Amino acid sequence: MALIHFDHAALREGDAPELLAPPQAARSHTDQRRQLVMRALWVLRRHLGEPVTIAELSRAAGVSDRTLRAAFHDVIGVSPKQFEIAQRLRSARMALLAADPKTTTVTDVATEYGFYELGQFAGRYRHAFGELPSRTLQHAAARWPMEAA
Repeated sequence: MALIHFDHAALREGDAPELLAPPQAARSHTDQRRQLVMRALWVLRRHLGEPVTIAELSRAAGVSDRTLRAAFHDVIGVSPKQFEIAQRLRSARMALLAADPKTTTVTDVATEYGFYELGQFAGRYRHAFGELPSRTLQHAAARWPMEAA
């Protein structure tokens, strides 16, 4: 797995200008944690198709693992790993719903979003959305026009 680097140059180029604000002594602890979570979310968005470890995310955000976890729990209510997995699951669901089932498989979509343990992916997907990913792909089939015979 490749190391994730927090791209400060990209930030300076205007990718996410709200993350550039210098720390202010008057800024509250809650604001600091929100800012930290925003930085981590920026990294996660840039690496959506890859599983990102907490250690990589912490290094990219410039804080300890413990600080990152605490900030996520305070601001979002879940751990960074739970959030990251949920984001990839939602993205996989959107891809399955938009897919042409004649040319796309669940495996294609799962691996595109960094899920390589397909049984675990199916279980997490079912828990999150109440159906198996294969069922979502079947529902997508109903939206695709039938080929002329």
